[in-house]
Amino acid sequence: MPHTYTDIPRILSSLEEGRVQQAEQACENLLRARPDDEDGLTVLGIALQRYGRPLRAAAVYEYLLDRHPGRIGHWGNLGNALREAGRHEDAEQAYLTALKLAPDDPMTQGNLGLLYKERADYAKARTCLVAAARLLPDDHEICIYAAMACCECGDNLGAGQLTAGWRRWLPLDTDLSIDLAWMFTQLGRISEAEELLGGSLQLNGARPRTLARLIGLLERVNRLDEADRILATLPDPQTLSDPVDRLEVISALGVMAMRGRDPVAARRLLERLLEMTSDPAHRGNLYFSMAKACDKQGDADAAMEALAKAHAAQMVRAAQLVPELLLPGVQPLSPALIRMTSAQVAGWEPPARSNGDPQSPIFVVGFPRSGTTMLEQMLDAHPALTSMDEQPFLQGVSEKVVGLGMEYPEGIGALDPGMCAMLIRHYWEQASSVVKLEPGQRLVDKNPLNLLHLPLISRLFPDAPIILALRHPCDVILSCYMQNFRAPGFQTLCSSLERLAGGYVNGMNYWVYHEQLLKPRVLHLRYEDLLDRFDAEVERIGRFIGVEDAAPLRNFHQHAQQKGFISTPSYAQVTQPPNKQAVGRWRRYEKAFRPLLPGLKDIMEHWGYDR
Repeated sequence: MPHTYTDIPRILSSLEEGRVQQAEQACENLLRARPDDEDGLTVLGIALQRYGRPLRAAAVYEYLLDRHPGRIGHWGNLGNALREAGRHEDAEQAYLTALKLAPDDPMTQGNLGLLYKERADYAKARTCLVAAARLLPDDHEICIYAAMACCECGDNLGAGQLTAGWRRWLPLDTDLSIDLAWMFTQLGRISEAEELLGGSLQLNGARPRTLARLIGLLERVNRLDEADRILATLPDPQTLSDPVDRLEVISALGVMAMRGRDPVAARRLLERLLEMTSDPAHRGNLYFSMAKACDKQGDADAAMEALAKAHAAQMVRAAQLVPELLLPGVQPLSPALIRMTSAQVAGWEPPARSNGDPQSPIFVVGFPRSGTTMLEQMLDAHPALTSMDEQPFLQGVSEKVVGLGMEYPEGIGALDPGMCAMLIRHYWEQASSVVKLEPGQRLVDKNPLNLLHLPLISRLFPDAPIILALRHPCDVILSCYMQNFRAPGFQTLCSSLERLAGGYVNGMNYWVYHEQLLKPRVLHLRYEDLLDRFDAEVERIGRFIGVEDAAPLRNFHQHAQQKGFISTPSYAQVTQPPNKQAVGRWRRYEKAFRPLLPGLKDIMEHWGYDR
């Protein structure tokens, strides 16, 4: 006989209490009396999914849709079941059909976004998840997943906005806490990441994947003793039946093997991981790690083979996010092709300043992987100086210039003193959002590619000390090629040695030209000289920036160990005393560099490097 609408609540209650098999049996009993009962079939589908039978659930939803094709809920349920069964293309079509019926349905937008996230299509994932988060601003899971997708796309501003009010979501479950803490490290919100990690993470009885991910996060913030303690509690991956748990545990073991300077063990673990995963994005990340393990073993050919595969995987995502950079004829680091003229810089009026303005920053620039992180940590170790990791604040100021209707950088000569003062205020407002200067402290602004903002620095901070970090161009290019950069534009720049070399030459030629034109206050600091004559170079740096006692700069590695998170790929190296292990590393790869040397010859000679 027809149900009286008391059966369904009882069945749902059984599901909530975990009595899935009992709920499934009750549904089947109900449907014997009334086979086409819509509510009964819907709950049966839910019970089948809870019981781990997504394809049977999908068949139930398809049966319902034959009879009720306009029901958005059935399309959404079908998408969820197909997604759970790994039939991603069919799940996508189900979600898209649901969105045609209800374009603003947040749950469908969110589920479609999660599907794209699982497929590593982060551009589409960001679009859907951000749309869902706008419709459900109090749904913390959707907001966190949307922010993670933004982060993957290099949209740090969007990620920050989505998680601005995260404390009102507390307490979070352990997995979400770790996800959010990891993302905060990518955004430079270190104190918040530490706050989450220092909270009440429920690790007793936690799944192996949760412990493994926490190990990865602790390693990233240089809390190695804690990571080692948790590592000792992980089960043998061979004993784990869940493939995700097994993969995550092996990954954690690999991360700690690399940190423990055991490249043989790391390579063996990475080979196992590559056998276990087919996800292109994940495989790309693993190949970057594999290349570093092979490099540490001295196996240059295997390292280059792994890097070719890593960059190929990475370029799939870059093509989704910055397709314009892949068009034929587009020059690598194309902003570096601009040249200001002497007429454009003649007669610059000094910016208006007040007595309350902070002392100008110390700018640390140089092509990435030239030793800027080591230099930053040296300066940050001095009590009179403080740094803020890499921040795009000068880029934000340049966008303000464009907003004033001026070409950048060619038009900055037209800025009057009042406009300059406004732009300087904007710079300091950005800086104050991430760093608090104590009385008498001076800011260190380290961002390598601020070398392309030399005209803006000279316009707004004409007396600022600038340290240009230099290193053998081939070592720089090799190191960049081996890094798993997150920014899509930089992924494109680093996609091949040839493209990287072109970008390096363009960037350095830009600097050389504008340094001669603008004559800023610059210290050229060669990485190799710093290692050869460490104490003497430390004193030279101290004199240049005007500190009386440069001694604190010598113990930068101890300071870095205490600092925790360091945002650049050098986060592990700068916690060690200075050494020459990376000097001349490119010579092991000389066969690959031989075609690049003619194009690098002039800039190498300019900075005093020979082969």
